[in-house]
Parts: sequence; C-alpha cells; structure tokens
Amino acid sequence: MIHDSAGKRRASVSRRAAEWVESKLKGIRLFFKDIATSGILTLFGFLGALVLVAAIFVFVAEKTGGDTGFQNLFDGIWWAVVTVATVGYGDKYPVTVLGRLLAIATILTSIVLTALISGTVASIFVERRIREGKGLQDLKLKNQLIICGWNPNAEAILRDLESVEGSGGFAVVLVNWMEVEAFDAAKARFPSLDLRFVRGDFTQEAVLKRASIKTAVACVIVPDSSGDNSFANADERTILGCLAVRSDNPDISVSAEILRPESEQHLRRAKVENIVINGEFSGYVLSAASVSKGLPRAARALLSPGPGPRLKEAPLPAALVGKTFAEASTWFIANGKGVLVGLLSEQKGVSLDDLLSDNTSAIDTFIKRKFMEAEVDLAAAASAGSAVHLAPKSDHIIAEGDLAFVIG
Repeated sequence: MIHDSAGKRRASVSRRAAEWVESKLKGIRLFFKDIATSGILTLFGFLGALVLVAAIFVFVAEKTGGDTGFQNLFDGIWWAVVTVATVGYGDKYPVTVLGRLLAIATILTSIVLTALISGTVASIFVERRIREGKGLQDLKLKNQLIICGWNPNAEAILRDLESVEGSGGFAVVLVNWMEVEAFDAAKARFPSLDLRFVRGDFTQEAVLKRASIKTAVACVIVPDSSGDNSFANADERTILGCLAVRSDNPDISVSAEILRPESEQHLRRAKVENIVINGEFSGYVLSAASVSKGLPRAARALLSPGPGPRLKEAPLPAALVGKTFAEASTWFIANGKGVLVGLLSEQKGVSLDDLLSDNTSAIDTFIKRKFMEAEVDLAAAASAGSAVHLAPKSDHIIAEGDLAFVIG
C-alpha cells in the first residue's frame, strides 16, 4: 500500500511537470502563431533585404571611389546594420556622392520599416491584452483558483477571498458568460485580488483549458445565471462542470453549490470534496432564533469575513499527535492560537467490492443488483471521506493527519 501511494505521488508529480511543460510550449507556439499571422516576418524580410542590398551597393560605390575605408563586403554589411539600427558609430561612412545618396535612401527606408515593425509588435501585445480583457485569450497561470458560474450572490466569494491573508498571491479566474463591463466593475471593487476572466461555458473542456485548468489548485462551481442561463437547470450544469473539471485535472480540489438536495449524490460520484446545498442551514438558524435570539448573530460573526474571531481550519502540531483532545485544547489556548472546538479526521470508506468475494458469482451479482434497485450510492460509499468531530470527548486521541477547527 505504501509503495502504491508513493508511485501515485510520483505519477502525479510527473503528470503535473509534463502539463506545465506542455502549457509553456503551447504559449510559445501561440505567440509565434500570432507573429506569423501578423505579417511581421515579411517586414523583417524586407529589413534584411534592405541591409544586404545597401551593403552591396555602398561597398561597390565606395570601392570604386578610392580608398574610403570599405575594404571588403563585411564592412558594407557592418555599416548597413549600424545605419538601419540608428546606432551611428561613425567608424564607417560613405564619402562618395553615390555612396551618400544610397545612405540617404537606406536611412529613409529603414525609418519606415522599423516604425512598421515596432507598431506591429506593439499591436500583437495590445490585441492579446484586449482578448484577455474580453475573456477570449488563453491564460498562462499556475496554482490559480477558478470560479465557474456566476449569480447575484457569487460576489460574496470574492469578498471573503479578499479578507483571506495571502489571497493576493494567486490569481482568481472567473469562468462564465458575464459581460465584460460587469467583470471590469467586479475587478474595480476588489483591487487586491488578481482577477482574470474567461468568457464561455464552463462545462466545455475547451473553455476550461483557456482558464488553464490543468495547473489550477482549486475550483469552485456556483449555480450559474450568467448570460442566457437560469437556475432552472443550474444543478445539471454544475454536475457537468464538475465532471469536466475532474476529467482535465484529477488532482484539483473541487467545491460546488447546488440548489436541490437530490443533486448531491451525483456530485459525490464526481468526487466533489465540498458540497453546499443552497439554504441548507437557513431553516435551522431561523427556527433556533425563536428560542436563542443570539444564535443568528453568533453564526454570522463566526462565518463572515472581517475583523474578529472566525471559525477556521488549522493544522495540528506534530507534538499533539497521540495526545487527548483536552490536552490539545489546553495547548491552543495557552499558545494564543484560539479555542479548539473540533477535529477533521480522514477516513476510508468500505466499498461493496470489499465485502464480496474475489470471484464473480451469481450471488455477488444478485447482491449488487439489489443495492442498485435500492438506489444505494455505491460510489459515495466507496470513496474516502472525512469525519467531523465537534466537541469530542476529552479523552479523544489526536491522530496523524487530523486538522483542527478553531475559533480565533
């Protein structure tokens, strides 16, 4: 099992390295494609021809006019390059009338050509920037967060990200059908975030590739109402988006919000780590508020961005592994790390195949069919999961890999 895990890690690292190299090569190919279609190579061809022709004619004119410093053809080429580049060293220059007339023609022609080349190069970069602003350019990013879909409440994600320390160190890519003006307005409201935009359908792999999905570390999918989309089929699009993201980047961390509880099992099959059901907790908070008036305010204070204590996830020091929950709570308070309220423990699920025999038999097939008829989600049961222990017993033992839920 250990060797298998190490082999998977090596394979994952190798795949990411290959994807990084592929993305860089793709960027280089796209840049040279832009150059090839812009006509700049033709201009460079004319410039090279100008240098060669000017060098030959000036060398011949000066050589026939006596000893003027142009001893060989390379002297003519050197003079032509220096002249066209507007460097003007002055070590070589024509002295004959014909040579000077040729020099004037070379200077005037080179001014036009260099101006055209400079303008063409500038237009390539400007066009790429305009396309990126419109969400039509392939992004070359690494370790970015991708947010797929958009709705009136999605801006809260950006607001919360802005309050997270270190959020300015990575790019946030929005993938949806919003108008360019709406994106520019969002970018102006959150200046501390490195916001990027890809316009299109996030269920399509081609659009996700424009967002550089293979090098992203996390993806958040929200119910999409941008463009002509509506909430009527939002969950179906979310499920398709999760499958597309997983297909392009199996190692990415995916979180999704859905509108209907029955859609959750499909996201579990797509191996979505974090699933939020819209309005899942509002009923509890409102009903509890009738007897506990401070509960909604406390929940908002713990979950909302801004100054003050918040509920957050934190790693546990290695020294606390094997200790009890009571000892860990004392350590957090004593070191000013906050109040420990719970733990997140990784656990492996047991699949139906683990319970059945190695050889396929009629009874095994019958059991599987009965599970399917009962609509038991075998994929969710087989996947590895996480167990949340809020306020566990004081003698609960901290295990390696556990994470802490802290208010602080």
